[in-house]
Amino acid sequence: MTRMTGLFIRTMMTSAVIALLCVYSANTFAQDASVRNVGYQFKDGRLSATFGYRDVFTPKIQEKLKSGLPTRLVVQIVVEDEKGRQVSFWARTIHVVYDLWEEQFVVTMKDPRGKRATRLKTIRDVKRIAGALSRTTVATNLPLGKYRLMTIVEANPVSEKMVRNIQRWISKPSNGYRNTGSGTSYFGSFVGYFVDRNIARAEKTVRFVSQWLEP
Repeated sequence: MTRMTGLFIRTMMTSAVIALLCVYSANTFAQDASVRNVGYQFKDGRLSATFGYRDVFTPKIQEKLKSGLPTRLVVQIVVEDEKGRQVSFWARTIHVVYDLWEEQFVVTMKDPRGKRATRLKTIRDVKRIAGALSRTTVATNLPLGKYRLMTIVEANPVSEKMVRNIQRWISKPSNGYRNTGSGTSYFGSFVGYFVDRNIARAEKTVRFVSQWLEP
């Protein structure tokens, strides 16, 4: 067996393992997660979603916000079709810190739309802005069909490597959207993270799936 043949076989075996893990992790995620109603719009292959996850702001995390210590949220969304295939990935990172001098919360969000900072007066405002998506495009180039969102939101995740990977995905030329046809390796990274299932590595984790969405 030539070196190239061996490499091809190993690549195919790796792809098969990743595909199996995708099915396993998606099924496990859907079984364990709660169902949360999501507002959505489907137009020209773009799927936009509106929903909240303010329950990630526990009393402990809100106390930390008021103390001036920084808080980071990581939002990950995988779009799954009715055949159980994960077809797209979207992510957002959020950094919140209280400016003691200005007595304002500085909320910095980074997602496929870019990076933007907002100054807010109260924790209620922080929860309203940082704890929800509003008509946010989470997938592009989707054919007509039924889909649902698998969502995980983490407050202060311990894994710096995971956060760096998310930020690299967002900064890619494809503007952070990851579809199965894009040729990226987001599939393996996403599956590896969910198979790991170390949920306790974040101070608070919110996991849910949406209802089935269709045009």
